[in-house]
Amino acid sequence: MERIFSLIAKINSTLLLLVLLAGGVSVGWVLWTNSQWKSRGAIEVPASDSSSSKSVFLRFERIQKVTGSDTQMLLLSAEDTSRKVYSGGSGSETRNVLFLTGTEKKARWLFQSQSNLILVTEQLREESDNERRAPTKLLYFEFIPKDTNGDGKINSQDPSTVGLSKPDGTGFVEVLRDVTRVLSHELIDDKVLSIVFQSRQAIRHATFSLSSFAKVSEAEIVAVPAGL
Repeated sequence: MERIFSLIAKINSTLLLLVLLAGGVSVGWVLWTNSQWKSRGAIEVPASDSSSSKSVFLRFERIQKVTGSDTQMLLLSAEDTSRKVYSGGSGSETRNVLFLTGTEKKARWLFQSQSNLILVTEQLREESDNERRAPTKLLYFEFIPKDTNGDGKINSQDPSTVGLSKPDGTGFVEVLRDVTRVLSHELIDDKVLSIVFQSRQAIRHATFSLSSFAKVSEAEIVAVPAGL
Protein backbone atom coordinates (compact mmCIF):
# COMPACT_ATOMS: atom_id res chain seq x y z
CA MET A 1 0.00 0.00 0.00
CA GLU A 2 2.85 2.39 0.85
CA ARG A 3 4.37 1.72 -2.57
CA ILE A 4 1.08 2.68 -4.24
CA PHE A 5 0.89 5.95 -2.28
CA SER A 6 4.54 6.64 -3.11
CA LEU A 7 3.84 6.04 -6.82
CA ILE A 8 0.79 8.34 -6.72
CA ALA A 9 2.89 11.05 -5.02
CA LYS A 10 5.57 10.76 -7.74
CA ILE A 11 2.92 10.97 -10.47
CA ASN A 12 1.39 14.05 -8.84
CA SER A 13 4.82 15.68 -8.56
CA THR A 14 5.54 14.95 -12.22
CA LEU A 15 2.18 16.36 -13.30
CA LEU A 16 2.74 19.51 -11.21
CA LEU A 17 6.18 19.96 -12.78
CA LEU A 18 4.70 19.59 -16.27
CA VAL A 19 2.00 22.14 -15.46
CA LEU A 20 4.61 24.62 -14.18
CA LEU A 21 6.78 24.08 -17.26
CA ALA A 22 3.77 24.58 -19.54
CA GLY A 23 2.89 27.77 -17.68
CA GLY A 24 6.45 29.04 -18.00
CA VAL A 25 6.48 28.31 -21.72
CA SER A 26 3.12 30.08 -22.15
CA VAL A 27 4.30 33.17 -20.27
CA GLY A 28 7.52 33.21 -22.25
CA TRP A 29 5.60 32.96 -25.52
CA VAL A 30 3.29 35.81 -24.55
CA LEU A 31 6.23 38.02 -23.56
CA TRP A 32 8.11 37.19 -26.76
CA THR A 33 5.03 37.86 -28.91
CA ASN A 34 4.43 41.16 -27.13
CA SER A 35 8.08 42.09 -27.62
CA GLN A 36 7.83 41.37 -31.34
CA TRP A 37 4.65 43.44 -31.61
CA LYS A 38 6.19 46.37 -29.76
CA SER A 39 9.18 46.26 -32.11
CA ARG A 40 6.92 46.50 -35.15
CA GLY A 41 7.68 49.77 -36.89
CA ALA A 42 10.47 50.67 -34.44
CA ILE A 43 13.63 52.28 -35.81
CA GLU A 44 16.95 51.47 -34.13
CA VAL A 45 19.25 54.49 -33.77
CA PRO A 46 22.38 55.29 -31.71
CA ALA A 47 21.72 56.78 -28.27
CA SER A 48 22.55 60.47 -28.42
CA ASP A 49 23.62 60.70 -24.76
CA SER A 50 25.90 57.67 -24.75
CA SER A 51 29.55 57.41 -25.82
CA SER A 52 29.25 53.63 -26.12
CA SER A 53 27.66 51.56 -28.86
CA LYS A 54 24.30 51.61 -27.04
CA SER A 55 21.26 52.06 -29.27
CA VAL A 56 17.58 52.84 -28.78
CA PHE A 57 14.30 52.11 -30.51
CA LEU A 58 12.28 55.08 -31.76
CA ARG A 59 8.62 54.32 -32.40
CA PHE A 60 5.49 56.33 -33.17
CA GLU A 61 2.52 55.77 -30.87
CA ARG A 62 -1.11 55.74 -31.97
CA ILE A 63 -2.14 58.82 -33.93
CA GLN A 64 -4.34 61.37 -32.14
CA LYS A 65 -6.81 63.82 -33.63
CA VAL A 66 -6.63 67.39 -32.33
CA THR A 67 -10.31 68.11 -31.71
CA GLY A 68 -11.84 70.85 -33.83
CA SER A 69 -8.83 71.19 -36.15
CA ASP A 70 -7.39 69.63 -39.29
CA THR A 71 -4.33 68.44 -37.35
CA GLN A 72 -3.25 65.03 -36.11
CA MET A 73 -0.36 64.34 -33.76
CA LEU A 74 1.86 61.35 -33.16
CA LEU A 75 3.99 60.87 -30.05
CA LEU A 76 7.51 59.58 -30.68
CA SER A 77 8.71 57.25 -27.93
CA ALA A 78 12.22 55.98 -27.15
CA GLU A 79 13.22 52.70 -25.55
CA ASP A 80 16.63 51.10 -25.44
CA THR A 81 17.26 47.84 -27.25
CA SER A 82 17.47 45.87 -24.00
CA ARG A 83 13.87 46.98 -23.22
CA LYS A 84 14.97 49.24 -20.40
CA VAL A 85 13.97 52.86 -20.50
CA TYR A 86 16.29 55.18 -22.38
CA SER A 87 16.89 57.32 -19.28
CA GLY A 88 16.80 54.66 -16.61
CA GLY A 89 13.17 53.80 -15.73
CA SER A 90 10.82 51.17 -17.07
CA GLY A 91 8.79 51.21 -20.28
CA SER A 92 9.11 53.74 -23.07
CA GLU A 93 9.38 57.51 -22.88
CA THR A 94 7.94 60.22 -25.10
CA ARG A 95 10.69 62.23 -26.80
CA ASN A 96 8.94 64.35 -29.43
CA VAL A 97 5.61 65.10 -31.11
CA LEU A 98 4.98 65.08 -34.85
CA PHE A 99 2.08 67.15 -36.19
CA LEU A 100 0.36 66.38 -39.50
CA THR A 101 -1.76 69.26 -40.80
CA GLY A 102 -4.27 69.56 -43.63
CA THR A 103 -5.16 67.15 -46.39
CA GLU A 104 -1.53 67.19 -47.54
CA LYS A 105 -0.45 66.03 -44.03
CA LYS A 106 2.23 68.70 -43.79
CA ALA A 107 4.67 67.50 -41.12
CA ARG A 108 6.05 69.61 -38.28
CA TRP A 109 8.06 68.54 -35.22
CA LEU A 110 7.47 70.10 -31.80
CA PHE A 111 11.21 69.94 -30.99
CA GLN A 112 14.19 69.96 -33.34
CA SER A 113 15.83 67.02 -31.52
CA GLN A 114 14.67 63.90 -29.68
CA SER A 115 16.54 64.72 -26.44
CA ASN A 116 13.63 66.17 -24.42
CA LEU A 117 11.72 63.92 -22.03
CA ILE A 118 8.01 64.77 -22.44
CA LEU A 119 5.96 64.07 -19.31
CA VAL A 120 2.55 65.45 -20.32
CA THR A 121 0.89 66.15 -23.66
CA GLU A 122 -2.68 67.37 -23.31
CA GLN A 123 -5.38 69.06 -25.35
CA LEU A 124 -7.01 71.82 -23.28
CA ARG A 125 -10.66 72.56 -24.02
CA GLU A 126 -13.38 74.71 -22.52
CA GLU A 127 -15.77 73.01 -20.14
CA SER A 128 -19.02 71.93 -21.80
CA ASP A 129 -21.70 69.25 -21.64
CA ASN A 130 -19.55 67.14 -23.95
CA GLU A 131 -16.02 68.34 -23.19
CA ARG A 132 -14.36 65.68 -25.36
CA ARG A 133 -16.05 67.14 -28.45
CA ALA A 134 -15.34 70.76 -27.55
CA PRO A 135 -12.66 72.25 -29.84
CA THR A 136 -9.11 72.27 -28.48
CA LYS A 137 -8.04 75.79 -27.46
CA LEU A 138 -4.34 75.02 -27.05
CA LEU A 139 -1.88 72.19 -26.48
CA TYR A 140 -0.20 71.86 -23.09
CA PHE A 141 3.19 70.21 -22.56
CA GLU A 142 5.35 69.37 -19.57
CA PHE A 143 8.87 68.24 -20.45
CA ILE A 144 12.39 67.95 -19.07
CA PRO A 145 14.93 69.51 -21.46
CA LYS A 146 18.20 68.45 -19.84
CA ASP A 147 20.00 66.77 -16.95
CA THR A 148 20.51 69.37 -14.22
CA ASN A 149 21.37 67.29 -11.13
CA GLY A 150 24.49 65.71 -12.62
CA ASP A 151 23.39 62.07 -12.48
CA GLY A 152 23.89 61.66 -16.23
CA LYS A 153 20.20 60.97 -16.91
CA ILE A 154 17.21 63.01 -17.99
CA ASN A 155 14.47 61.84 -15.64
CA SER A 156 11.81 62.97 -13.16
CA GLN A 157 14.47 64.11 -10.70
CA ASP A 158 15.29 67.05 -12.97
CA PRO A 159 13.18 70.25 -13.03
CA SER A 160 10.63 70.46 -15.83
CA THR A 161 9.46 73.13 -18.25
CA VAL A 162 5.88 73.98 -19.24
CA GLY A 163 5.19 74.85 -22.86
CA LEU A 164 2.10 75.85 -24.85
CA SER A 165 1.27 75.78 -28.55
CA LYS A 166 -1.66 76.38 -30.86
CA PRO A 167 -3.80 73.32 -31.75
CA ASP A 168 -1.80 72.73 -34.94
CA GLY A 169 1.51 72.70 -33.03
CA THR A 170 2.65 76.15 -34.16
CA GLY A 171 3.54 79.08 -31.91
CA PHE A 172 5.22 76.91 -29.28
CA VAL A 173 6.33 78.92 -26.22
CA GLU A 174 8.05 77.87 -23.00
CA VAL A 175 6.03 79.67 -20.31
CA LEU A 176 7.44 78.20 -17.08
CA ARG A 177 10.91 76.84 -16.27
CA ASP A 178 12.52 75.27 -13.19
CA VAL A 179 9.23 73.59 -12.19
CA THR A 180 9.40 70.93 -9.48
CA ARG A 181 5.80 69.82 -9.95
CA VAL A 182 2.62 71.07 -11.62
CA LEU A 183 -0.29 70.80 -9.19
CA SER A 184 -3.08 71.96 -11.49
CA HIS A 185 -3.69 73.55 -14.88
CA GLU A 186 -7.08 74.68 -16.14
CA LEU A 187 -8.82 77.15 -18.41
CA ILE A 188 -10.51 79.82 -16.30
CA ASP A 189 -12.48 81.05 -19.32
CA ASP A 190 -11.83 81.36 -23.04
CA LYS A 191 -9.04 83.88 -22.42
CA VAL A 192 -6.87 82.73 -19.49
CA LEU A 193 -4.95 79.59 -18.50
CA SER A 194 -4.30 79.10 -14.78
CA ILE A 195 -1.37 76.99 -13.52
CA VAL A 196 -0.58 76.17 -9.87
CA PHE A 197 2.90 74.72 -9.50
CA GLN A 198 5.75 74.05 -7.11
CA SER A 199 9.15 75.59 -7.80
CA ARG A 200 11.77 74.47 -5.29
CA GLN A 201 10.28 75.34 -1.88
CA ALA A 202 7.42 77.56 -3.01
CA ILE A 203 3.90 76.98 -4.33
CA ARG A 204 3.14 79.56 -7.02
CA HIS A 205 0.21 80.56 -9.22
CA ALA A 206 0.58 81.90 -12.75
CA THR A 207 -1.92 82.90 -15.43
CA PHE A 208 -1.38 83.19 -19.18
CA SER A 209 -3.25 84.75 -22.08
CA LEU A 210 -4.66 82.18 -24.49
CA SER A 211 -4.29 84.53 -27.45
CA SER A 212 -0.57 85.27 -27.05
CA PHE A 213 0.60 82.81 -24.32
CA ALA A 214 2.06 85.85 -22.56
CA LYS A 215 2.20 85.72 -18.77
CA VAL A 216 -0.58 87.79 -17.20
CA SER A 217 0.40 87.31 -13.57
CA GLU A 218 2.52 85.21 -11.21
CA ALA A 219 2.66 85.17 -7.44
CA GLU A 220 3.80 82.97 -4.58
CA ILE A 221 0.92 81.30 -2.74
CA VAL A 222 2.86 79.76 0.13
CA ALA A 223 6.37 78.62 0.99
CA VAL A 224 6.87 74.92 1.69
CA PRO A 225 7.95 74.48 5.35
CA ALA A 226 11.71 73.93 5.67
CA GLY A 227 11.21 71.51 8.57
CA LEU A 228 8.69 69.94 10.95
